[in-house]
Amino acid sequence: MRSSVDRIFDLLQALVGEPRGLQLTDLARMAQLARPTAHRLLADLIRRGLVHQESSGNYFISLTLAGMGLEQLARRGFLDLFQPILDELAERCGELVRVAWLEEERLVFVAEAQGSGPGLRYDANLGRQAVLHVTAVGKCYLAQMPFPEAVRHIEDQSMLRDPRLGPRALRSITALKLELRRVKHQGHAIAFDEAEVGAAAVAVPIVGATRKFLGSLAIVGPSARLDRSKLASWIPNLNQAVTALAHLAPLERYCHKTETNMRRRMA
Repeated sequence: MRSSVDRIFDLLQALVGEPRGLQLTDLARMAQLARPTAHRLLADLIRRGLVHQESSGNYFISLTLAGMGLEQLARRGFLDLFQPILDELAERCGELVRVAWLEEERLVFVAEAQGSGPGLRYDANLGRQAVLHVTAVGKCYLAQMPFPEAVRHIEDQSMLRDPRLGPRALRSITALKLELRRVKHQGHAIAFDEAEVGAAAVAVPIVGATRKFLGSLAIVGPSARLDRSKLASWIPNLNQAVTALAHLAPLERYCHKTETNMRRRMA
């Protein structure tokens, strides 16, 4: 049975994917809630300033949540820590560079640098959670864990056969197993028209001194401009940048401290 917190986050997650907003009926259906329950919870979220409703009746997530997330990232120092290295890598490859950081069991995009000029390019959204099995950053995360655990993560996201994914998305457990074996053996991951049509990416894992997975560093661009050989040619640059990140600060200890503080707040 879902708690009230689960229901609230189901509503918010449904709204995240709909920038034009949703009517109450559609929102209740997507969050798998009764219409009166959805209406009551949305009224609470509106009072807290986390959701607003326009005259059309559509509900939207307010900028309050985005502001809270960005403020928290700034206080943790991610942007100051990563940005110079990301900027240098973006200038060198001429594409978008981004970092996905592990928050408990969620992989979240926390920093980026755009190296592409005006025109055809790929832009990301900070704060968004990676869909693990169709993103290069997500494959790096899944490849470092036992396969049954990787399957559990994918089942939790409920996106394996989502029709909104790209035409080359992995859609079976068998295909997933083969891909993760390849990623683990090669030490990098490539995604090509998988999360969405027109997106190509290559990523390598960010690990601490004891080989603990902390996140992934990726280069992303339009698949119309990038082929697999071009993506693979950037792997040495990615590895060099990851080494520089690891030497900037004791990342693993920092990550552990963050997790400890989160557990204390939840206790």
